[in-house]
Amino acid sequence: MPASDTDLEKAVIAELRHHLAGWRKKISSEFSEENYRHELAALQSDPLYPKFNLDTADYVNIRFMGRVSISIGRRLGEIYDKIPRRLAMEKYSLTPKQVAPKVGGLKLDVGLRFSTIGEQHTKFVQSVCKKFLDEEIVTDGIGIEIRYNFNPNDSSRLRKDCDMASKLIEAGLRPVYLIFSAISPRDEAISRLERAGWKFLVGQSALDFTTELLGMDLAEIWDRPAIKKEIRKEINTMMSEIKKSYSFQQFIK
Repeated sequence: MPASDTDLEKAVIAELRHHLAGWRKKISSEFSEENYRHELAALQSDPLYPKFNLDTADYVNIRFMGRVSISIGRRLGEIYDKIPRRLAMEKYSLTPKQVAPKVGGLKLDVGLRFSTIGEQHTKFVQSVCKKFLDEEIVTDGIGIEIRYNFNPNDSSRLRKDCDMASKLIEAGLRPVYLIFSAISPRDEAISRLERAGWKFLVGQSALDFTTELLGMDLAEIWDRPAIKKEIRKEINTMMSEIKKSYSFQQFIK
């Protein structure tokens, strides 16, 4: 395994440990006795929840699991934008500021500016974009935003993404939006952002684009023995802590 590949694997494991530790911390807080009692009391004092028999341990745990699920989705997204950024930085010999520039005060996940990456790399990026985006890039490069899950639940999030598209266009970059999960996108939100200027690739198309552009299959990373072992250990620990928590114990009584 090349040295850079070894370094990447170590970096992925470090990121996993960081984010999975964050999940465990959230579980410890969410499922604690104090938080359980606070949540149950809030439901019991509500004028409507008790009428539907939702002031119960069962429903408290459903609410807690929902919050943990949202947290997991967000952190998966953070892991998935850090790995492509690192790959792009190494492949195109970019600095951290060049690969993730601030555009109109907003930090871009990955930026490839032709005037920075050189003629040979520019031709390659152009060919990849032609293949996957079905268009010639007539700007000074591409600005990529990355999500693992995409299910925006508020208008402010959509406004920020629309604003980012405008800022990228003003900065001379073609906005490209990658969504790796094929089960989460909302078509109406995508349509709105496409009208704002984004080009979307979803699911396998996003993975194939990233593989060709950056030279590594992101899906393959998770099958590496050391990384699989780390994930299995951490997730098993997390699930065990949920089952042992005060809140969950009230559910199974």
